[in-house]
Amino acid sequence: MESSVKKFPHLTTLEVTKEVENPEPVTGTVTGEIPHWLNGSWFRNGPGILHFKQESVKHWFDGMALLRKFHFENGVVTYTSRLLHGDSMQKNTAAGCVVVSELYTSANKNGIFRRLKSFLSLPELTDNCLINFLPLGGHLCAITESNFTRNIDPVTLKTREKVDLAKHLPISLMSSHPLVDADGSVFTFSTSVAGTTRTRYNLIKILPCQADVPLEEVLKRAVVVGSIDSKWFLSPSYYHSFAMSQNFAIFIEMPMKMNIPKMAIAHLRHISYSECIDWRPEIKTRIHLVDKRTGKRFPAVFETDPLVVYHYINAFEEDGHVVLDMCCYQGQGFYEKFLVENLEEGPQHYWRKFGSDDKIVRATRFILPLIEDTSLCDKENLVRLSYTNCAAKVVKFGEIFCSGELLVSGTENPTINNKYLGRKYKYFYSSGGLSLPPGEMLTKIDVEKKRRIHTWKEKGCWTSEALFLQRPGAVSEDDGE
Repeated sequence: MESSVKKFPHLTTLEVTKEVENPEPVTGTVTGEIPHWLNGSWFRNGPGILHFKQESVKHWFDGMALLRKFHFENGVVTYTSRLLHGDSMQKNTAAGCVVVSELYTSANKNGIFRRLKSFLSLPELTDNCLINFLPLGGHLCAITESNFTRNIDPVTLKTREKVDLAKHLPISLMSSHPLVDADGSVFTFSTSVAGTTRTRYNLIKILPCQADVPLEEVLKRAVVVGSIDSKWFLSPSYYHSFAMSQNFAIFIEMPMKMNIPKMAIAHLRHISYSECIDWRPEIKTRIHLVDKRTGKRFPAVFETDPLVVYHYINAFEEDGHVVLDMCCYQGQGFYEKFLVENLEEGPQHYWRKFGSDDKIVRATRFILPLIEDTSLCDKENLVRLSYTNCAAKVVKFGEIFCSGELLVSGTENPTINNKYLGRKYKYFYSSGGLSLPPGEMLTKIDVEKKRRIHTWKEKGCWTSEALFLQRPGAVSEDDGE
């Protein structure tokens, strides 16, 4: 049988015996030329180990975190990688199986002592921080979607202390894609579940600090700017990221709901956390705006048809509107793509399963008119921007229904020139294509022309999530690497 690595050669973590750590910097062979102005370190995060002696995880994103650093200096690039040696990885490695539950892989309870322990203790949340990094002053912190983070040595990538963010801020769960504002402030959203009170989504601001400020002090300076009450008492929306314009943080309450009571006893029922997330297509998607300065929620709530968003492209304000661009699914197709059983089947199976029209991701634009008093509006389209077919109409007091506009299909993991975060922009870049897992190609999209204008693809080469670096002295948005 053809090996999984030959089917998807860029997913080397599928290989059981793959050695993934390079604790000493490895100097790369450069083809072409690295720009002379490109100096510094680029940190990446993601799965490094899927297999233990007795068991493998069920999902790509359940793999144990591998921290990677690309360091650029004077035209030379070096690569360093280390596994994150957190509690979850060490316990799983010692047991030879998953004993700390991840999203799709429930803890192995074989054996009388493990089963007894699961009944006598609360579930242990993972510190397998494999998704991203959270910049906290001069500290590099690996994060996932739980309240735990791991401080990382930025030079050696060695794992430092475990930090429970819930001790400092109302965080039960949080976005794994924080955003950095122009002044250096870091914003993120968290979900707080507190006893009998209503579940809330909190906009958190972490103020910029000098590099020598201790991590504890950085967290003390963090503030909750504002909060949104969840529409559902103990079933808040799942979310992965959010968007920001110049004045607003934009939070989407999707009809993909987390059943908190069910999650609390998942370890007793031997089910994964993913089985506690319900897709409710009969419920509309709600879009909330929170003022980044005051924390005040915009009076109107915007609604649209049910959709799922994992990654946002950008948002900006123009003539009394917020323009919101994001990558949309009609269901939970994004996470399904990364089930190990699907990755092991190969490209033809993969395309048959995920190439249908309802499974393809669509970069979609929505326009939100900033009208506070909807009682003065009639049923006409409130969008006044001439370059779009988007619509927004009042359905009842305080609620505006929005219809989106397709920009392009088949693009995920978007990135822009970060100098244009929250500003009107023209281009975004995407790794991934229509048929295979992300990494198939690198594409440049013109959002004004609504089409791909350049695609880079080479046999044997695969892209990670892209990062655009603006050239010093650049005068155009796309002048950079």
